[in-house]
Amino acid sequence: MTAMPTGRSLPRSKQRPSLPVIVNGDINTIDDADTALADSGADGLMIGRGAYGRPWFPQQVVHYFRTGQRLADPSLAEQYATVRAHFEAMLAHYGTETGVRMARKHLGWYSKGIPASADFRAAVNRESDADKVRNLLAGFFLPALERQAA
Repeated sequence: MTAMPTGRSLPRSKQRPSLPVIVNGDINTIDDADTALADSGADGLMIGRGAYGRPWFPQQVVHYFRTGQRLADPSLAEQYATVRAHFEAMLAHYGTETGVRMARKHLGWYSKGIPASADFRAAVNRESDADKVRNLLAGFFLPALERQAA
């Protein structure tokens, strides 16, 4: 991992070598992860909100620390496939009614940063029928894929 910057001493929490220390909090980018480890001297880190809507992010961080290389985000087509699979898994796990409700926040996170995402989130948050949510997903992601291809 990353060594302590020159001239800095380890925080008190790391002065006891038998106690593993994990840093967390606002790890949203690879640079955030690198800085958090460097500043804290921690043995590892946890990623929470930084993975909301980006389940591939923890693997990107692991890859970076193993190789020094930054992986690109998956293509929008791969992201759409991930969203659909996650939605279906939630329906299978929670049942249709609860699964649709539970999926709303995740679908919102997945759509962040894509044009027209606010309208998509508003529509998804009003919908309780799984087939209609599937149609909303297709209606949101497929045009974005077409715009990207053009």
